[in-house]
Amino acid sequence: MREGLRRAGSLAAAVGLAAALAGCGGENSPRPPVVVITPEPVRGVIAQVPVPNFLPDNWISLPVVLSQRGVLDITVDWTFPSTWMYVYLGRTNCDYAQLSSRTCPFFLTSETQSPKPRVLVTEELQPSTYYLVLYNVPLDPKAGTGSNNTESAMIQLGLTIRASGDGSSDAIHLGRPLVVSPPRL
Repeated sequence: MREGLRRAGSLAAAVGLAAALAGCGGENSPRPPVVVITPEPVRGVIAQVPVPNFLPDNWISLPVVLSQRGVLDITVDWTFPSTWMYVYLGRTNCDYAQLSSRTCPFFLTSETQSPKPRVLVTEELQPSTYYLVLYNVPLDPKAGTGSNNTESAMIQLGLTIRASGDGSSDAIHLGRPLVVSPPRL
């Protein structure tokens, strides 16, 4: 009888060990987390442009050439807090008549005295040439707008692109790890 118990005990241990080994990597065992790389957007400064001696009632138009798709951010700063600086962005290089009659088709417009500095951000833009326009608003005592300040302005343009550049599913080497646990079955 002792031998029968010994065999039964050995058999039970062998079955238990086999079940435990089968559980390693089996469907019911927890799997290690999978690391997924999620692409982070990449922002770069594409231009810094000083604008000295910017007289009141003057318009400045700067072409902005984008060679890749992205979100453009525009930061404009100037010297005097009392200056009214209008900032525009469009696809058309307007002449003075269009600018002064306000018939230029801008898709981004900021016509206010503040905040200073002014920061504007576009939707994602396609590669193309765009025109950034600044207007130093002259003093209008009746309306209570503008100033007689000759300005010194600074423009900074940044472009944020997706890490893959074109949104394709190609391998991406930039990004931060994000741990995604697999589902338990």
